[in-house]
Amino acid sequence: MLDMLPVRNCMHFMAPSTLDMWSAADVPGVVGVLRRDSDGQYTVIDAFSVDRIPDADALLHDDRIAMWIEQAGGIDALRFDTFMMPSAPVSRRRDVVTLLQRSCGFRPSASPAYAHAV
Repeated sequence: MLDMLPVRNCMHFMAPSTLDMWSAADVPGVVGVLRRDSDGQYTVIDAFSVDRIPDADALLHDDRIAMWIEQAGGIDALRFDTFMMPSAPVSRRRDVVTLLQRSCGFRPSASPAYAHAV
């Protein structure tokens, strides 16, 4: 059954989208970052919890965009998808991200940490 899904090892993301087809939603959830593979399937390369599904401009200006493009093999292969969780608390969304990390085999992305110089 999993072989018939568009995304490898993942039942949370079903409709990966390019940035130009992306739309925001005023709903909390998990955003998946995916790579379109040469066989037409998708592989999850990152996922993160959000209080509101961001718009395409916010994704394009995210600190991690260069890393996502590199992992996808170019912006043409980069896709995004959502798993909306409108009534889930933050802790539950984090649990879903952990589940995705384990089942899809990616490491969590880290936003750059900046130290305050005194």
